[in-house]
Amino acid sequence: MAAVLQYTEIKIMNDYLVLSIAFLCIGVCLVGLSRMRLIHDKFYVPVFLSSFIFIGFYSVTGLREFVIPFLGFHDEINRLLFFDFGNGLLGLLPLALAILVIGKYLLKMDYREQWSGTTAYNLPSLTYGIIAGTVLAAIPLLLVASMGQKFSFKIDVYRYGINCVTNLYEEIICRGLLLASCVKYWNRASAVIWTSVVFGLAHGLTEKSIAIALGAGLMAWAVLKAKSLWAGWTSHQLTDMIVDTFLA
Repeated sequence: MAAVLQYTEIKIMNDYLVLSIAFLCIGVCLVGLSRMRLIHDKFYVPVFLSSFIFIGFYSVTGLREFVIPFLGFHDEINRLLFFDFGNGLLGLLPLALAILVIGKYLLKMDYREQWSGTTAYNLPSLTYGIIAGTVLAAIPLLLVASMGQKFSFKIDVYRYGINCVTNLYEEIICRGLLLASCVKYWNRASAVIWTSVVFGLAHGLTEKSIAIALGAGLMAWAVLKAKSLWAGWTSHQLTDMIVDTFLA
């Protein structure tokens, strides 16, 4: 089992490295076109942000192997902080904070703009989040039911709690500044498509990437309709809770 996990982690690291190099090459090409209107319209900003995100994922996966021995915590604490259910409580925190700082001080976008309108959790966030989350959770449940499989029911409060934190990090990283920048410099349709592809690929180059990307498109829709990143977090959390409860 340990060998399988190690192989999976190495594969994901390699996926992030390939994607990082690809996005960096695109970015370099765009820099070479700096005299064209393309660059002056800030077309390159979402591309550079995407490059930074993939480099960040790769760095998180690689650097924690050096950080964990340095901290010297017990294995259970290490799993809680860096591994469980989406890189643990701290795994993606540095990348999420870096995204917020880049938006605030480099791109001059305040936190409300980065969150597509407001940082407050409001009724539209709940409403659109529930709509998107219910639809996304229903799809795998219906697929399983159509194959005649029975559902298992398991409440895992520990998993729900970890996901509350890790899902927020993922939303900040993939549907926070990146989505807001795509809307600002491109248009809404391109923003939804681009961020969905990035979110799908952020989970590795697997057969599930397309399904994840399609789901991410609905989450991005919820964020833009509610004008708050909390709608994406709500749909993300609700989807994970329902699926983990009945299909884990």
